[in-house]
Amino acid sequence: MRSTVMSVTGALALLASVSVSAQTPPPDSVTEVLRQKPRQGMVKEYEASRKKHMAWHKAQNDTWAWDVFEITTGPDTGGYLIASGNHQWKEMEEWDAKLGNADGADSAASMGATIDSTKRAYWTQLNAISRLPAANERAPLLTVTLYHTKPGSDFAFRAAIGQISSALEAEKYPIHTIWYVLSNGGAGPTYAVVAPRAGLGEMGPSPTLLEVLQKHLGKPGADAAINAFYANVVSTESELLQRRPDLSYVPN
Repeated sequence: MRSTVMSVTGALALLASVSVSAQTPPPDSVTEVLRQKPRQGMVKEYEASRKKHMAWHKAQNDTWAWDVFEITTGPDTGGYLIASGNHQWKEMEEWDAKLGNADGADSAASMGATIDSTKRAYWTQLNAISRLPAANERAPLLTVTLYHTKPGSDFAFRAAIGQISSALEAEKYPIHTIWYVLSNGGAGPTYAVVAPRAGLGEMGPSPTLLEVLQKHLGKPGADAAINAFYANVVSTESELLQRRPDLSYVPN
């Protein structure tokens, strides 16, 4: 989404539906994300204008899906995330050339008066180390955890993620995870893991992740895997997102 009120600054981002391949993961893709905050006392107006702008996307026969989430925990509670994923950089360039200016103009006209701030970021979806959910799944809740990592630790960090993901896959751990790395729009290196949830009850799965790792790797192996992961982490943040299909646009 383009808007005259956007600033290209750090933001957390996600999600769109993803694809699954049982043998070979699909190529890594790019997700564009907006993090928006409505003006004080204008939530209803913001949501009405968001619906109006999504109607514009439908009228243009936009082939991209734009999923909207309400942020329900953390410092940005009450804000919104708008995400479109599963794109390649070339496709993003082509979309921008076709609809970018018109999208920005309609966004400003429809929504500008209701928005306090907007931030945009681009995230690369790392499919090789993710445990992707079913194709086109749009869960009602998402947990998002950001990991700010040590510079130069990308190889070691991704290797640790891959080891843990492989163990969870082998044990058929029910919670799927999608990993991203920030490509542009904030402080880095920053990774994010998104876990779709059917409801709050899945916040406390049984068995737990640690129990599954210990079953598959043994306690010493599980401890080593967790330590290798966190050895590369400087700090973490988390938030819970609630999907808002009434505010989203998904092409038929």
